[in-house]
Amino acid sequence: MFLSSTQSASFKSHEHLVLLHLKNNHLMRICSFIFVLLAISVLACGQSNFVKAIVINNNGDSIHGNIDYRNWKNNPKTINFINAANEKQAFDASSVRGFYIPSANETYKSFTVELDMLPGDQSEAISNKVIDSPTVKKRVFLLQLVTHPALGLYLFTTQQKDHFYYARGNEGPVELIHHYVYDEPSKQVRENTKYREQLSDLLASCPDLVAKSRTIKFRRNEIQNIILKYLQCTSPGSVVETKKKDPVLFKFGIVAGVMSNQFNFVGTEPFLADDNYSSSVSPLLGLSLDIGLSRNRHKWHIVNELIYKIYKTDNRFTQDYGTGYTVTSDIDLSFSYFQLNTLLRYVFLSNTFLTPYINFGIANGVIIVENKNSSYRTYSFGGQENLKAIDGPRKYEISVLGGAGLAIRKIHLEARYAGSTKGFSPYHALDVRTTSFQFIFTYQF
Repeated sequence: MFLSSTQSASFKSHEHLVLLHLKNNHLMRICSFIFVLLAISVLACGQSNFVKAIVINNNGDSIHGNIDYRNWKNNPKTINFINAANEKQAFDASSVRGFYIPSANETYKSFTVELDMLPGDQSEAISNKVIDSPTVKKRVFLLQLVTHPALGLYLFTTQQKDHFYYARGNEGPVELIHHYVYDEPSKQVRENTKYREQLSDLLASCPDLVAKSRTIKFRRNEIQNIILKYLQCTSPGSVVETKKKDPVLFKFGIVAGVMSNQFNFVGTEPFLADDNYSSSVSPLLGLSLDIGLSRNRHKWHIVNELIYKIYKTDNRFTQDYGTGYTVTSDIDLSFSYFQLNTLLRYVFLSNTFLTPYINFGIANGVIIVENKNSSYRTYSFGGQENLKAIDGPRKYEISVLGGAGLAIRKIHLEARYAGSTKGFSPYHALDVRTTSFQFIFTYQF
């Protein structure tokens, strides 16, 4: 039976629409998966994390209870507190003198301070040339970095900049001034390093430190260190309490799991393009390095995994070979990969030993072994051929990753999606679109 040219064009148009529909369905599955993970993330951000704390009220009394502790990157404006009578209260800086969190060794004190509102970096100085007011006076919680009867150092962090304050004895905090200003006539950004003069005056009794203060960078570790050296110089042997920076956590792990792989050969490459390549289930093995970033209670992690995986698929299909003949191809493919996964992980706050998380990232895989790469062709006129299915398969594969998991102490269980658009195809006229649904077990030590 032969098709007319009109029928043939209609058939091709219909085939194109079917392929487009399949592509859209594939894209919708990916978008839906990512949307669900994002929705979980948004909902989980509201989780509380109450830990033991002491609040000092404006009368100077200590109130024991629990604070919703977020290991704040930016100083909190308010805190949620539950007292011993299980009463919930919210305090701002005007409501209490401060609070202390023993488990984190963090003390926040309430002060009325002047905030330098001029920008802390050059690009912001250029983009925000007009500032309503160079300083603002307000009541805030300051994080205590150095505690000593003679001199204290405090930090107030916002999204825009870090504000450092020193306080002598019982005096109020004084901000160390550092900012950038855009000079319109010269079209240049000028840096104000007044903090160096302030430190020189503050450290005047220790000449060696005065010289160092004139070149000091406006960084927490440098400012904190020079204050500590000053106290050692002026009050040797005295006890100085410091707030240490949160450590970066490193955890190694063993990774094992299974992956269900699907392969969609899309294109016009002869003897390869077809819709019915088989799916496969294969093992996944490897090692992981989990880096918990400091601040925000190590909620953000960078996870690197080095894994071994296998792609396997086969197919049998018949195509026209011209002048009424056909060719039947038996394709058998199997490739082994080493793959480096790099993931950004968000860990939800939890008061139990169960810790949910989500992560997104990319995978860079390289074929290390071609286990099978054969095509056995049978022609309707009697000929047979046994040859390579893919001549020079593409060695490098990049994939997108997304997953959700649950950590149970040292054990992590995760469901993950991975997808790539080119796969192992080296041909311009053929894409091997691979999708993988994985169940992963990680043991950390």
